[in-house]
Amino acid sequence: MKKINVTVVCGESAAYPGCAELLADCPEMNLVAQPTGLNEAGIWVALGRSDVLVLDEAVMEQAGYQAIRSLHEYYPSIRSLMVVEGEHEYKTLAAVSLGVQGVIGRASIVAMLRKAVIALYSGEAWLSRGLAQPLRRKINQENELTCWTALSTDLADRGKLN
Repeated sequence: MKKINVTVVCGESAAYPGCAELLADCPEMNLVAQPTGLNEAGIWVALGRSDVLVLDEAVMEQAGYQAIRSLHEYYPSIRSLMVVEGEHEYKTLAAVSLGVQGVIGRASIVAMLRKAVIALYSGEAWLSRGLAQPLRRKINQENELTCWTALSTDLADRGKLN
């Protein structure tokens, strides 16, 4: 089996400890780089060699929304997983709207990070169960067909909820 090349970008490494270490210990993963931001030297070369990008919400706040969109434009084959604090539907929707294919809650990192990276590499979407529940509640509250319904259908068809 080909190793999955992963770059982990944590803007506040103290806030999300262990992501890189967890992945480095997996025999099917190859940790390409571990920068603290999207503006570090060499990050774009690392992204070119990566299959999956794991980034935290602090990176989104530091780099801005346009940087995340640009990343997906320049590297359309890279799959990205956003690590967020708390279970808020607005964070999940913000990440998905930027082209992020997976969102995982910080509380799920130890148990689900490896599975999430493998799922993304396989072409699936990923949402932690705790992050999907607020979205489902919001969908049930809506009376008309909206993008919520389309998002719900798309994730149910292609993704994993854990």
